[in-house]
Amino acid sequence: MAKRQNERRQARKERAREAKDARREAEVIAQRRRSMQMRLSAAVAVLTLVVAGVCYWVLDSRQLMGITLLIGGVLFLVIALGTLASGVRPRDRTRAGSIDYGNRD
Repeated sequence: MAKRQNERRQARKERAREAKDARREAEVIAQRRRSMQMRLSAAVAVLTLVVAGVCYWVLDSRQLMGITLLIGGVLFLVIALGTLASGVRPRDRTRAGSIDYGNRD
């Protein structure tokens, strides 16, 4: 009987270790993805400014520069907000007590 409990305890510890390793691995992957998104966001911003500069000084077109800045700004905003949103952890909705309906009258 004690042998069976010891085996169960060992199996539980092993599952806990595997879960901890999986969480650590997922955090590393998420960190790499966030850093890649930040680099992409910076690249979009720099590329937008370069293309807008070319449109203004070389092509001498203010309208094209404005359109370039508008499109590049929107792309930058989407990528930057996506990067920020990826760091937000979702709520745990599996427990009944986690649902909050607010104050009731």
